[in-house]
Amino acid sequence: MILSMTGYGKAKGQYLNRSYSIDIKTLNGKTSELRLKAPGFLRSREIELRKLIQREVIRGKMDVMILCNSSDGDNEYQINTGLIKSYLLQLKEINDQLEGGGTPDYLQTIIRIPNVIQASDEEISDVEWQYLKSLCAEALKGLNAFRLAEGQSLEKDLRNRVDRIVELLEEVPALEEARNNQLKDKFSKLMDATLTKDNIDQNRLEQEIVYYLEKLDIHEEKIRLKQHCKYFGEVLNDPAKSLGKKLNFISQEMGREINTLGSKAQFSLLQKIVVQMKVELDQIKEQLANIL
Repeated sequence: MILSMTGYGKAKGQYLNRSYSIDIKTLNGKTSELRLKAPGFLRSREIELRKLIQREVIRGKMDVMILCNSSDGDNEYQINTGLIKSYLLQLKEINDQLEGGGTPDYLQTIIRIPNVIQASDEEISDVEWQYLKSLCAEALKGLNAFRLAEGQSLEKDLRNRVDRIVELLEEVPALEEARNNQLKDKFSKLMDATLTKDNIDQNRLEQEIVYYLEKLDIHEEKIRLKQHCKYFGEVLNDPAKSLGKKLNFISQEMGREINTLGSKAQFSLLQKIVVQMKVELDQIKEQLANIL
């Protein structure tokens, strides 16, 4: 099962006097990176909340925003009234002692002092936390539905490109006879240009040509590349959620065989096929970067 790393999920709900809105957005990434914005009263639940999201999303960049509006007003932050009064009295006394003129804006000064505005000590109840978790699960369900739809499109493209590589590979045998004849002619001409016929041992020459052709033989590369393509298709059918890394490793092995084919080709028509294979493989790798 192919899931895209790009997705979006949203859920809204009401619990007593509080209305919640949860937005989860994911992007592709090699590691797990979660940025969470939530009300202060969820501070004690943050670790559990992160685990809940990461367990479902698994990998990639995650932006999670939890908004809460209360019909009783926002009590997430509290003003320390006693501390403000104390500062106000002290500042007035100092101003009087220094015989300061005018009416200074003491509140503008005091509001910047640490601890004047404090986060509320309120914590979410266990019952409300269970409701919020169910709301989060709903957002994650929507996220996975989005990622599955994207993944189906990616899977179709990957299958088409792997099939195209197999098709190109099937064109190679028809070129091999002409390629081998060209290599033999090239080797013979090289020998004629560097050695006189009187010094050539025909048996040794034939042995060298065979050795030379064996070094450039591409039979094993063709077999391995075909096996890798077949395995790639099998992994696409795997019901597991996270297949991106495994598919990426297989694509690397496919790349090695294609590169070896190219280095051994020494035949223009075969090299053209290798170039087309590399184009398809590059597109596969780009798509794999977006797969979970």
